[in-house]
Amino acid sequence: MKYERDLAFNLRIRGFSEREIAEALEDVRSHEAATGVPAREEFGTAAEYAQQFPKKNHWSRGKVVGAVAALLALAYVVASVLLMFVGVDIRTYVGPVSLMPALALVLTGTLIGFFVDYLRPAPRLTQGVRA
Repeated sequence: MKYERDLAFNLRIRGFSEREIAEALEDVRSHEAATGVPAREEFGTAAEYAQQFPKKNHWSRGKVVGAVAALLALAYVVASVLLMFVGVDIRTYVGPVSLMPALALVLTGTLIGFFVDYLRPAPRLTQGVRA
């Protein structure tokens, strides 16, 4: 089960849709059932096996979460600069380090995005997987 989750995570990182991941996992499961050899012994680690597949441009949910956090951080920085020109000192509201909230947004968004992709269960074709 851990192999399947690791493979699903590595394929998400490579830009595969959930349907494509489910198909790849189904191939691994059927190969294991037919040969009786564990996937790790047959294909190597999940990361090594995933590297055999070409990268794609599909964005996983975790990557979207990270991108939204980065855009919010950028919006915060732009708003801070614009407010500075108007004469509003944001340090009154956020403390002496005015860019710390932007950094916190980026780091938190990246971490949450990682966990969204990693902890998401491995899809199955019978679950009605959406692209």
